[in-house]
Amino acid sequence: MATNGAAAPWLRLFFRSERAGVNSDLTGRLVEFIMETQRSLDCAIYDIRHPRVLEALQTVARSGKQLRIAYDASRERLGGLTGDPKPEGAEKALDAAGLLPYATPVHNSGHLMHDKFLIRDGVTLWTGSANFTVGGLEKQDNNCLTLRDQGVIAQYGVIFTDLLSDQHNHTRRYSTLEAAHLQSIQAEARSSVVSAFYSPSEGERIEQTLAQALNAAQRVRVMAFLIGDPGILSALARFSDPSADIRGVIDPHGMQDVLRYRDVNTPEFWFMRDRRFVAAPSHAFNPHTEQDFMHNKVLILDDHLVVTGSFNFSENAELNDENLLIINSAQVAAAYTSYFERLYAAYGGQASERAGAEARVNG
Repeated sequence: MATNGAAAPWLRLFFRSERAGVNSDLTGRLVEFIMETQRSLDCAIYDIRHPRVLEALQTVARSGKQLRIAYDASRERLGGLTGDPKPEGAEKALDAAGLLPYATPVHNSGHLMHDKFLIRDGVTLWTGSANFTVGGLEKQDNNCLTLRDQGVIAQYGVIFTDLLSDQHNHTRRYSTLEAAHLQSIQAEARSSVVSAFYSPSEGERIEQTLAQALNAAQRVRVMAFLIGDPGILSALARFSDPSADIRGVIDPHGMQDVLRYRDVNTPEFWFMRDRRFVAAPSHAFNPHTEQDFMHNKVLILDDHLVVTGSFNFSENAELNDENLLIINSAQVAAAYTSYFERLYAAYGGQASERAGAEARVNG
């Protein structure tokens, strides 16, 4: 199940790393997901430029099925604390594919529409860390999943409807009716294996939830494009003890964006000097080529809890449009751990690594 698998009848997992030789064919899986649309497809995506994905969406549109796309309308992003860098081109790609009539640009006043999800026929969800680009689906380290859970999917439907609203912004609160509806379906979903969270409406709550989970954990595995949120950094601090059971894989260029504003030598960034953490040999953002980031946003806690989605572990992610899942399943955690071990070994880590904070991170 390290490359792809059915963790349960309602859940399928897909992992990708060109460098580590993990290939679940994210492009093919995503195209297949789109092409199986029977009635409707809602798509919320930060960056969409992959020709095969655009072609599949064209097919849905031309068949007369309902297609709605929400995309980030910001210009080129060079990085920084707001989120992932990206080149311009999504709107042009949608236009060239004849998809602009089905698409809504989301302007977020300096923050990002960073979601990455599709809702097919109101019953099946695709989500994960991958943007719909050649780099995101074929070159980067990313994880995606499909899910059939009506409580969770109902929540995503509320969030998607808000993205399309003319009043969508980052200070708006849901109306009383929307809030009551969202609270009801959240309660239903969170009594199950999967819990869903969204920013900006739950931004601070996401930080608190992740910090609480880390504070309670004894064994932690991290795959992170960046880590910069103060609450999460504080919760990680006790794992700086060399005897603590933690290992991590980070993207050095994502962390560089955080550290251009912070001092790497401060105690909160102990993991940048700890041999239990390794860095992917990725390249700095280049708008003229496809990116090869270590782009996962994953925590694996105590071999049963998995955090995954579009949400980078940063303070600014609380103000972006983001989606995040917490899955409580030993079987799912085992699949993610297997993927983690492939990346960790490929980037120089060793299974028995317990070295302390005195050594520099590899990469």
